[in-house]
Amino acid sequence: MNTHHTRTFIASSELFSGFKVNIDIRYVNTLDDIVKIFLDEMKLVLKQNNFEVLLEKVVDKEFHIHSHTLEDILTSNPDNVFYVCNHCNIHQ
Repeated sequence: MNTHHTRTFIASSELFSGFKVNIDIRYVNTLDDIVKIFLDEMKLVLKQNNFEVLLEKVVDKEFHIHSHTLEDILTSNPDNVFYVCNHCNIHQ
């Protein structure tokens, strides 16, 4: 994967804090696309490692990105880090 086109997304969450996914931004059109890719990867890792209770918790949580717009992310420096949050009431 070309690192020029990837951005790092980290969970900002009581249960999942620190979980990190690198996402190729060439394939996203919305913030929801990013959140979906992030959650799909998180679910895959939890399932592969038999974290069944945590896997159930992912389904119950509403993750979102509220600190940046899609344009901010697409035009950002590849070294920037963005947070996918599930512990507040702010929605995109």
